[in-house]
Amino acid sequence: MRYSRRLMAFIRIPGLALLLAGLLLCFFILPAQAHAILLKSDPAKDAVLATAPSQVSMWFTEDLNPASSTAEVVNATNTRVDTKDAHVTVNDPREMIVSLPAKLPAGVYVVVWRTQSSDDGHVLRGSFHFSVAQADGTVPQVSSKTIPGTDVLGSNSATDASSGQLDGSSLFSFLMITLVDIGVVFWVGAQLWHSFVLQLFDTQEVEQQRADQRAIQRFERFFAVPVLVLLLLANLGVLIGQGLALSDGSWSQALLPATLQGLVLHSRFGTYWLLRLAVLALALLLAVFAALKRQRPRAIDSTLSWINLILALALLIAVTLSGHAAAVNGDLQIFAILGDWLHLLAAALWVGGMLYLALIYLPILHSTTLPSRSRILLSTLAHYSPLALAGVIIMAVSGPFNAVVHMDTFSQLITTAYGRALSVKTLLVIALLVTSSLHVFVYRPRLKKAFASYEGIGSHPDDKPEDTGKHPFLALSSEIKVLENKLEGHVTRLTRILRWEPLLGVAVLVCTGLLNVFAGTLLPTTVGQTTSSQATVVKPFHGTVQTKDHKYTLNVTVSPNRFGTNVFTVNVLDSKGQPDTQVGVSIYTTMLDMDMGTDAINLQPDGKGHFSARGI
Repeated sequence: MRYSRRLMAFIRIPGLALLLAGLLLCFFILPAQAHAILLKSDPAKDAVLATAPSQVSMWFTEDLNPASSTAEVVNATNTRVDTKDAHVTVNDPREMIVSLPAKLPAGVYVVVWRTQSSDDGHVLRGSFHFSVAQADGTVPQVSSKTIPGTDVLGSNSATDASSGQLDGSSLFSFLMITLVDIGVVFWVGAQLWHSFVLQLFDTQEVEQQRADQRAIQRFERFFAVPVLVLLLLANLGVLIGQGLALSDGSWSQALLPATLQGLVLHSRFGTYWLLRLAVLALALLLAVFAALKRQRPRAIDSTLSWINLILALALLIAVTLSGHAAAVNGDLQIFAILGDWLHLLAAALWVGGMLYLALIYLPILHSTTLPSRSRILLSTLAHYSPLALAGVIIMAVSGPFNAVVHMDTFSQLITTAYGRALSVKTLLVIALLVTSSLHVFVYRPRLKKAFASYEGIGSHPDDKPEDTGKHPFLALSSEIKVLENKLEGHVTRLTRILRWEPLLGVAVLVCTGLLNVFAGTLLPTTVGQTTSSQATVVKPFHGTVQTKDHKYTLNVTVSPNRFGTNVFTVNVLDSKGQPDTQVGVSIYTTMLDMDMGTDAINLQPDGKGHFSARGI
């Protein structure tokens, strides 16, 4: 009866926690895109104006952090000509305006912009130019090699290693993000162990009770405080990494209080980053209390365990809401965030649990006798298996869903650094599954069988072996010794594979860090990009694509479809096949042969459903 009640609690509590997390996620949902990408501008890209504009207005695909999103306008000599008042408008957090002086002379002008997503903190840079014609209608000719702007706010490309290369600032961000992932998974996994393995399945076996208590004490004395301190420092490093992305790798600029304050106080990323720190600070206080007050009543132990479990779930929510999933398209955002949260929970159940088993539980079994070690190991693994299985199932479901949400085509698994990192992560997960299957279906049953044989003969010392011509006592001792050696071999093999599993899990988390850093490589692709193998064909390219919501069909033409300047023409048809003029069309191009960043081309309408512009 007691076991049944505990089993029902084991089933109900994770369900309630999942429901609570889902409600919290729904409460905090805000629409977003993948990056703050330039959607359109006024003046438009490559526009030739008869009169000088009074300002440049730009609209982006998601809310901007007003403290770190900016723009500058320079002329052909790389001299800044704007009034230095670039700002995000109050009424529209996706619009940025920079004013220009009156009577701007004729010439070519470059607008260089930098945006930071208010949701996940990702930074994007880009530029475009427009021209002001002279009185006779002509435009001063400027060589494309002398067009300035690339050194005003940094290179015209996305940060976060969107080119698939890790520079100094991206490497630092990767290390900090990976430390956060590993620390969170390990600490949350430890709380799940304490609540659902060591306490929920309380046993009457004295040896098992002692081992469980020693495991908790080992974690509290040697791991809890250092891990939480490391997490606090790594989270600060994540914020500094955002500052490095904004300052183009300048440590002095990234560490300025104004830079850090802008990141924290003017974006949703900063809000949830503060929530991370609040949860970690509270957990650290509890960890210090537990380390100092080792002799505690059982009721306090149970209360601390459940408070830490609630903090663990809150930490997973805060990490998810400040991650890449929070910047997915609004229609899929709730599913992306919930999928990301479940993926983190699965990693804590599976990888975090294995880390706890290898670092905390297995070392305390060294001082026990071989029979006790075998009995405790088999019992503990049986209690942990439901959690590990739940982690495997959730990861198997949430992993492919996350890939579908963040990626548009299977080709991105090869053509983008994000996709390649995801492919390696998938292979590592498969290797982890194979390793786990070996220990569950091969090594553990063999140990169980060997232990049953050893315990059977050891519990009947008066049984007489068959007459072998030797003294019965010597024959029995010899048989016990053989079974003991066999049992020890099975224990050694099982513990060895249990130590290898967490290493594969850590490798998976390293790939997760790369996915976060390389998220910028999933910038919108163009038809020309996905058909780069046809670039050598000297004839116009014609293709048809459909939007994800199936509301629009786009007939795309690229002419002459070769290296250099091309004319991009798009015909937009609505769901009824009629031309639609009430839309805006932008194309994003990326040079595959070298890192030239992502270029945005805003196509101009002709009022009949056709949009066209020249671009490289």
